Amino acid sequence: MKRSTFPLLVILILAAIVVTTSTPAAILPENGPSAFGAGQFRYLNPDTERTEIWNFSFEAIANKNGQTRGRAHFENLTAQKQIVVRINCLSVQSTNVPSGIILNAGMTGKVLHTDYPHLAKSTTVAFAAIDGPLPIGTDNITPLFEFPFPELDCSYAQPLTLLAVENGDIEIQP
Repeated sequence: MKRSTFPLLVILILAAIVVTTSTPAAILPENGPSAFGAGQFRYLNPDTERTEIWNFSFEAIANKNGQTRGRAHFENLTAQKQIVVRINCLSVQSTNVPSGIILNAGMTGKVLHTDYPHLAKSTTVAFAAIDGPLPIGTDNITPLFEFPFPELDCSYAQPLTLLAVENGDIEIQP
């Protein structure tokens, strides 16, 4: 009799553990906006008057309270230099257009690593990304810019130089 009740008792204990430790969907934390992207862009550098080819990748996720975590990597393939940024602010806006919805993400963060002597570690930088409307929209990105107003949040960080994304994609969720 002990042999037949032991497996049943183990199954009942395991079932009780599963039921009491599973989290119902209603109490899962809500996420805020997010932005992800990777690809290339071409940038006409005004200092050198050369067109540079850049690789980029970024991910930024905000929680429901607006706190953001993320990372961006920009690599100048022409100059063989890179910049790594810890993203700490994400602002997403949406615009309705006849062909769909355009989502725009402004991001700021601190430089973690750079090969550029004029851009010091811990400098606040900004960039923006645009998720073009489906089905034929073009995604755009800006190069990194020094953001001289660290006391302002990233909703003010909307650089004007928009460049078409090549060989990549940008996904933004409000």
